This record gives sequence, C-alpha cells and structure tokens, in this order.
Amino acid sequence: MFVLGHLGVGSRLLFGLRRRLPPWPLYAGCLLPDLIDKPLYYALLLLHRLPPLISGTRTFGHTGLFLLALLALAALVRRPWAWALFAGVATHLALDVAGELVPGGSPESSIWSAILFPAEGVRFPVAHFDSPLEHLLANARNGFVVAGEILGALILINARRHSS
Repeated sequence: MFVLGHLGVGSRLLFGLRRRLPPWPLYAGCLLPDLIDKPLYYALLLLHRLPPLISGTRTFGHTGLFLLALLALAALVRRPWAWALFAGVATHLALDVAGELVPGGSPESSIWSAILFPAEGVRFPVAHFDSPLEHLLANARNGFVVAGEILGALILINARRHSS
C-alpha cells in the first residue's frame, strides 16, 4: 500500500478543488480501493480460498465501474462528501496508473486490467505476493513508492502545520 502517497499526493492532485471538498471523505476515497481490495485478497489467500477471479490486490475497488458507481452516487445525492469520495478514488487510480509508467512491472499485473474490467476480459491483475509482509517489502524496494511516501508525508505535515 502507498498510504502516505495516496493521501498526501492524491489529495493535492485536485489543486484548488480540494478546498471545496470535506477532507475526511476525500482522504477515505484516496485509500478506498486498497481498503477494499487488499484485505479481500489477503483474507482469501490466508483461508486458501482464492477464487480464480481474485488474483491480486487490485480487483473491484480499482475498477472504472467502481469509479462510475461513485460518480453516479455523487450526482444522485449531490453532497460534498460524495464528490470528495469520488475525487479521492479518482486520484488513487491516477497514482496507480502513474506507478505503472515506472519500468519493472509485468503485463499480467497491469493496473489497466483492473481499471478496464470487464472490457479487457474477466480477469484482474495478478499479484505475486504470498503475504502482506512480502508485498510491503517489495514496495520498500520500489523507488516510485518510496518517493511517493516521502513526498506524501511532507505534504501532509505541511498541510497540518498550516491548518493549526
């Protein structure tokens, strides 16, 4: 997971729009795809009950369909919290796509198979991790993730200092 990067960088991707959105639903949206998909994958893995469709940590919460459902919800309820949730998920997906531009990934783990699900086929990206610890250690060796976490932390610290 790319927690600080998704929170700090993700919330700032909205530029001036973020000032019109409530922060907590925005932050929740920035993390929501991972909060849905990672526990789902690792719980099923732990139980040795992985269905063929659940092949990694980017599944239903990382789909364009999920984003469209949140857009429909926001348009229907017309509340700032719903727009903030939608915007946060949109930035999450944008950052995941940006991470895909860094060399080193494999085609079978591409975020695009999740975002375009099911248009590109009824499959999700494959994760080659046997545990959350293995996933965390792999992220600790990924320069994009480490840089994003540092930048995200700095952004959040600066935002906190200016809000006090």
